[in-house]
Amino acid sequence: MNVLIVGAGNIAAKFDTANSPQILTYAHAITNSPLFNLVGFVDKNLKAAESATIMWGGKSYNSIEEAFRNETVDVVINAVPDDFHFEVLKKLTSFPLKFIIAEKPLTKTLSEAEKIIEIFQQKKISVAVNYARRYVPEFDEIKKNIQNGIYGKFLTGSGYYGKGIVHNGSHLIDLLRFLIGEILDVKIISSENDFYCDDPSISGILNLGENRFFYLQIVNCNNYSLFEIDLLFEKKRLRILNSGFDLEFYDVKNDDIYKDYKLLSKDLIKTTSLSKQLTYLLENVYNHITKRENIKCTIFDAYQALKICELLKTSLKG
Repeated sequence: MNVLIVGAGNIAAKFDTANSPQILTYAHAITNSPLFNLVGFVDKNLKAAESATIMWGGKSYNSIEEAFRNETVDVVINAVPDDFHFEVLKKLTSFPLKFIIAEKPLTKTLSEAEKIIEIFQQKKISVAVNYARRYVPEFDEIKKNIQNGIYGKFLTGSGYYGKGIVHNGSHLIDLLRFLIGEILDVKIISSENDFYCDDPSISGILNLGENRFFYLQIVNCNNYSLFEIDLLFEKKRLRILNSGFDLEFYDVKNDDIYKDYKLLSKDLIKTTSLSKQLTYLLENVYNHITKRENIKCTIFDAYQALKICELLKTSLKG
């Protein structure tokens, strides 16, 4: 299947090279797969597209129209900056293609998401959104363990992030929805614009119902990048560390010193296959097209994450 990448930035082409042990770009995932063929890059900055093709192959274009005039395209990846997600997705609906992979967030605003979803449904276009951890087997296993009651009831949790509630916070919100369930309400604690003027990072309390709360906390991205989640259950504690590359599991055990007390003891440290996430995403896309496998992160999943982000931003304004 022929793939066109719109955007020639970091996640499209720059985060790694063909010799990198980890697969961190769409271009690397495509060129490493026997299922797909990279036809090229589109970027308004033609030099960026040309640089990407020098590294990864394919041809460079400065418009989607030009690319479709010259190439047979089955799958398009929307990897432009957040501000242009809606514009590019809307334009792509005018072309014949089998599938769109959309970088997160789906769009910058909820109203844009509603418009683009309506168009996708009308034109029956299949879309997967890259909320990365949904595609990683270790997180799927955790979800199944939670659903099957192996960890016991979810009690509470907390998480750290920065660089905007929509841009990065939506990753955390989507993963929380994926693992635990729907977020019913929010309460604001604080906010700061640590990267984007129109996308503040927000600290708050997320209500998951049944007296279960999750504490969302900002770490200013100008200090350092941090993405961590701590989930506490009746029988288990799970720490998602290093953006999800590492996991720590704790079991409940009797305290050897203080009688009748219980404590948490580290049981397992696991490195996930998050570095292969884009490969897993492409496999999901291929299997959906050829075998109708369910899309692991749909436009509706992305919409719900954006809805919580918008609720937080609206609550911030009062």
